[in-house]
Amino acid sequence: MLAAASKETSIKYTTVLPKVCVDEMKRLADKKIVPSVSYGIRLAIENFITAQKQQEYADSLKDATSDDAFIKRTMDAQNDFAIVDEEGVGSW
Repeated sequence: MLAAASKETSIKYTTVLPKVCVDEMKRLADKKIVPSVSYGIRLAIENFITAQKQQEYADSLKDATSDDAFIKRTMDAQNDFAIVDEEGVGSW
């Protein structure tokens, strides 16, 4: 979730954006879909960063599947909890 912009939590950063993107963000702000152009840009950046972090995590999990030590630790943990998973079955 986007934190409220304040002097303590934000910085000014100048960038060049495609006119069509700025025009579209202005249209969204005019229609009150986003509170302001600045907010819409911050939201777009936040969403991009979130998506990239999710991709990084997915890539690291994919890499882990070829790591024998990771597989062993995972299987050991799964086996350690297998009895807990079975405990109480049918006794509710």
